[in-house]
Amino acid sequence: MATGGSMTKRKPRAAEAAKPKPKSVAQVGADEASDIDMASDSDDSQIDDNDDEEMAEPMLAGENASSENTTKTDEHKKGHPGAKPTNAEIMALNETSLLFKSNLFKLQVDELLSETSVAANTKPTRGLDAALKQIRDVLTSLGDVKEMSTDSASNYVRKQSKASGKLAMIPFPDPAPAVGMPISFAFMAPKIVNIVGSYPLGMAAQSHSGFNVDVVVQMPAELFQERDYLNFRYFYKRAFYVAVLLIGLQQHSAISELFDVEFSCLRSDTRLPIVVLRPKSGVKHLGKLGCTVRILPSIAHDTLPLRRLSPERNYVRPSYISNAKEAESDEANLPATPQYSAAILSDALLLTHMKYLFETTEMCPEFPRAATLLRIWIGQRTAAGRKLGSHKLAGSQRLNGFVLTMLLAWLLRCAHSGSSSGPKLSGTMSAYQLFKGVIEFLAVHDFEEAPIQFGAEANMDAFGDNFGAVFVDPTDSLNLLSGVQEWELAELRMEARLTALDISHHVEDRFTRVFLSAALTDVSAKYDHVFRLEVDLSKFLSPKHGAELKPARRLAELEFGHPVAAVQNRIASFLSSALEKHTRLVAVHPCADACFEDGVKAMRRHVFFIGIVADAAEARRLVDLGPNPDAQPLEASRFRAYWGERAELRRFRDGAIRLATVWGAGEMSMEKRAGILPRMVAYLLRRHFSVRAVPEVMQSDDLYVVDNARPNNAKAFGLVTDPLAGSLFCMSTRIAAFTQTIDISADSADQISFEAAVSAFDEFQSEIKKLEDQMPLRVHTLHAVSPGLRYASLVPPKPLSMDQGGDDSFIEPLHVVVEFASSNKWPDDITALHKIKTAFLLRLGESYTALHPESRVELVNRFHGRGAADGLLTGGSSLTLGAHENMDYEGDNCIDIKHVASGLTFRLSMLCNREGELLAKKAADMKLAGLPAHAEAIEMAHRRWTRNHVWRPRHHRQILDLCQRHHPAVSMTIRLLKRWLSRHMLLGQAVGVPEELAELLASHVFTDVSGGLSEPATGYAGFVRCLRLLAEWKWSEDVFAVDFSADSREASDEDGVVANTLAQGIWISSGMPVSAAEMLQKAFADAKEHSKLKDSLRVATEHDPEATWWGTLSPVLTRRLRTLAKASLECIVSCLDTGSDLQLPQVFTTPLNDYDFIIKLHRDVVCRKYEQLPKSAFTTDCVVEAEDSDDDMLEQPEIFKNLLPTMRQSMPGKLPQSKRHANPFHHPGMVGFDPVALYVRDLVNVYGDSMLLFNDVYGGHIIAGLWNPAVTSKPVPFTANILANVLPAPEAKTASSRPMVKYNIEAVVEEMTRLGEGIVDSISVQRS
Repeated sequence: MATGGSMTKRKPRAAEAAKPKPKSVAQVGADEASDIDMASDSDDSQIDDNDDEEMAEPMLAGENASSENTTKTDEHKKGHPGAKPTNAEIMALNETSLLFKSNLFKLQVDELLSETSVAANTKPTRGLDAALKQIRDVLTSLGDVKEMSTDSASNYVRKQSKASGKLAMIPFPDPAPAVGMPISFAFMAPKIVNIVGSYPLGMAAQSHSGFNVDVVVQMPAELFQERDYLNFRYFYKRAFYVAVLLIGLQQHSAISELFDVEFSCLRSDTRLPIVVLRPKSGVKHLGKLGCTVRILPSIAHDTLPLRRLSPERNYVRPSYISNAKEAESDEANLPATPQYSAAILSDALLLTHMKYLFETTEMCPEFPRAATLLRIWIGQRTAAGRKLGSHKLAGSQRLNGFVLTMLLAWLLRCAHSGSSSGPKLSGTMSAYQLFKGVIEFLAVHDFEEAPIQFGAEANMDAFGDNFGAVFVDPTDSLNLLSGVQEWELAELRMEARLTALDISHHVEDRFTRVFLSAALTDVSAKYDHVFRLEVDLSKFLSPKHGAELKPARRLAELEFGHPVAAVQNRIASFLSSALEKHTRLVAVHPCADACFEDGVKAMRRHVFFIGIVADAAEARRLVDLGPNPDAQPLEASRFRAYWGERAELRRFRDGAIRLATVWGAGEMSMEKRAGILPRMVAYLLRRHFSVRAVPEVMQSDDLYVVDNARPNNAKAFGLVTDPLAGSLFCMSTRIAAFTQTIDISADSADQISFEAAVSAFDEFQSEIKKLEDQMPLRVHTLHAVSPGLRYASLVPPKPLSMDQGGDDSFIEPLHVVVEFASSNKWPDDITALHKIKTAFLLRLGESYTALHPESRVELVNRFHGRGAADGLLTGGSSLTLGAHENMDYEGDNCIDIKHVASGLTFRLSMLCNREGELLAKKAADMKLAGLPAHAEAIEMAHRRWTRNHVWRPRHHRQILDLCQRHHPAVSMTIRLLKRWLSRHMLLGQAVGVPEELAELLASHVFTDVSGGLSEPATGYAGFVRCLRLLAEWKWSEDVFAVDFSADSREASDEDGVVANTLAQGIWISSGMPVSAAEMLQKAFADAKEHSKLKDSLRVATEHDPEATWWGTLSPVLTRRLRTLAKASLECIVSCLDTGSDLQLPQVFTTPLNDYDFIIKLHRDVVCRKYEQLPKSAFTTDCVVEAEDSDDDMLEQPEIFKNLLPTMRQSMPGKLPQSKRHANPFHHPGMVGFDPVALYVRDLVNVYGDSMLLFNDVYGGHIIAGLWNPAVTSKPVPFTANILANVLPAPEAKTASSRPMVKYNIEAVVEEMTRLGEGIVDSISVQRS
């Protein structure tokens, strides 16, 4: 971050010394905002500078530096041709090149400020300003109410509100005043009514919920007594005052016509009720403005002895809570009430803070614009007012734009190297520089470890002992972070880190992600795990009356100002402490129900949304290590309290003896490891709060342990079987069930893993390299290209042992490219070269079987033999080589080797660089010879050779490195995305998404190092973000690139790299080189210029800037993906909203009524049908354990889980007994034979111009099709070379003499039925 001007002190100039003192707030309203001045004509309405003599006025840090570069307007006339530019103009000229990455970013920031900023005394706010004057007149003209008792005051408010037609009650906080309490209530019209906050300071900004205009109403001091700060007396009188204000506004006809007047709570604190005026929708100049007027009661600083309101003292006596008569103990022994005193101080210091911010504005002209940017930034990252389905989230009410504005003022006026590690800001900086400085400070500063203060006289020990985070205001009396929970600051720090990387990205501007991204507030996609928790609040709170009342606990709950906030803090602190090592953040979002906003009474049941950002490494550990009981007895006691009988004392290999919890055996699959953290959350909530998970995420042993040993303090929550017990819904574990297949379910996943396949490939590679003495050329290396060998296939490769016959319904070959040592003796004839390649492969197979006689080797051809269809691997029709004549297919010969040790089948093809050179040369020769058709066919062959032997191996290495070294959750994300695409019949084949392209889409959410969100640590989070990407990305406007060169961002944070660079004002975001990024931008611009985009999905990488490796998807397919992704996201949000998975199967179910015709296949001949989803995946609200049991599935004897380790130890070297099925064609050992894929390929080759075909490549028995309207709907003149089945169309009129014909749909349907004889069951035409 550029630090701007120097902060060193200098002697003030005479002109500066004579500069008048800043005006008071009331004077500001009179001089600069006369139209919205809320002060009355009384002299008491003016705020005298001496009123704040008790406030320690902090010295301005570098106060003269802010005016060092100021120049007299006489010395430089604007627009004078011979005048030199001023310093301000020079800075403006250099700002774009030095601070911004492009001119566009600066223009976007300026446009954002101009569009969102709301200023008083302007044309858009003319109606608002007039309404504010009306409100002032009404408030100052209200009649007095004489003193009365509590009962009389309640009756008065009820009677007056009933007369106005809207029954209201006094919004007393909890506990309400007791009957007969010696307290009197009265009302006197306010003498001081001022506008405070962002609106008069020019910092207001429009947001999704509009903006607030705060009107301060100062309650007369005559209404209060000196000791009213004790036992809620101040808050009771304040509540009565607010009730009278509301009634007065409601009874005024002019106000009631403009606004809906109601109660609300300031910062969701029931002790601070306010009056809220929301414009009615039909009101001109107000309805569209989106403003909310808030009436904030306040008191003068001398109304109550504020000096006594210290955070370490008690102001609510326990005897008052328990309604006891006995005398209090020594006040020093009473529990402190810091948030109670902070609530009173916040009322008393409203005008003082307003004055301080105005003085800062005078010192720094760009201060309001910078504060506006901060408000926009925090507004895009808080859940306040956001909706999750039908629930409105409360969000963080205390960590708001005001706190960030005060922090900016502190950095401008008080921050220096002696008291803080933060950067120094100068008054000469631009708004964006100030914004960037605050963000970088927030990214590294811990307010708990390093509290900050404006002055130097605050008792920081008292603040530190009674608050977590500390930020003391200019009066040295109020902690501005009072009530802010620990997780809220942790989330703010995380957001600031990501933003700091965004705004300092060394390649591109990130304006949208910094200020406009909607994903930052989407709870369903923001966190790795999202839980919906519904609980009975009364069970979490202390009883209010009776023998079970505990005054100390009750007082601690009242400190939060609202019962929901107390329960929220309890759940958040409990989970954060118990899961400290496994999580980076535990956020608990309450819902802003009507009771939460009104703040009168809490609902019996309340919904919380828990979002967890997991530590990717720790969250997957099978053993959670605890403390040593002898060395750390207190920590050990706490660990046992959390986990109960789950905590076991164990001795480890290094000799250490520690408590630990074990969550699985060493062979546990990665899918189950990803579910360990949800199991922990469900275990903790069930053990301590009687919360049951629906559907259950814990295993049977978890349930046995937790239900048989619950702590005593959990008995108050009742039994889990109680109908009113809390419920927990976890989306991440439920959605993971859709990666299962009929063959491989959650139970058998432990036996079949990707790690076993990768290890088998490494072993196979070493065996092949040992054959170098028997080969003409040495084997250089083996390049794996199969998704199963890079953790990217739907399920891990399925081993088949010879004991089981080595056969299955579908045997998936693992494709491998063999590269031999280079040689210059390869022939120049491509046909001869293909024959030599085949001879090499045969020799390799013979040599391998000589050393491994139990293995089986077979020569196959990718097209003519029993090889797998190329469509699944290549995707788009533009990349599929058709049946061009005179094309030699011997180059696609390969050998299948059955690796007996692993039970896997490897399909080996050969890489020969000479072949690529010959194909390129031959294509060029054909062009020169004037044979474009032959040249195109050979170019297609060269392209396919490059894709199979160059692009795929490189892509494989990138994905494998990403899954193995950086982000284990990439694998689950890819698999969920592939399952989603295949279930919607959009994966692979002729017009679908190529597998490699799907893997790149999933990788983007992990490798985009400055995408506004932290990297996902679970497959659920990655999958939801992929859906958001497909639903929202503007493919024709923004470059979509996957940066595999980006390192792990959080690793650098932990190593201190970020903190070290911050001291110099520089944030470094690692990633691809600038030259590579510029090449990507250039390729995208060229494609856009030549109209090659057209809203087509296009994915580029550093090595493929033109996105030619896997092609681009058509606009039709891109729009289809966008529509399905939006609908899927709505279903996921609906599941979280209702706490039920009833709609989750719809995410993986595609509608068939959108297609023109449907081809149904015989299920018996679908070889890959066992890759379909099991029925358990579609079973809702139950444990996902049962498997599908089709009639044609071979039943296997059940094996008890506790016997599996013993069986593996007793049978070393044996392969897992996975399910196998008979080949439907009774030809054992058919590797990669998929008749459905071959049938689709044949249909595409014959009818590719007239229809588009879609099917589920993972065993789907339906093929859906769309007619090409350009071919099938319009009659055309008959010609002899027409390439379609047509019939006469005599009804068509034409000027030509030739007869008209039209597409014969009925005949084509019959032809497709004949072509699929034995496979096709029926074809139904829905639209012709």
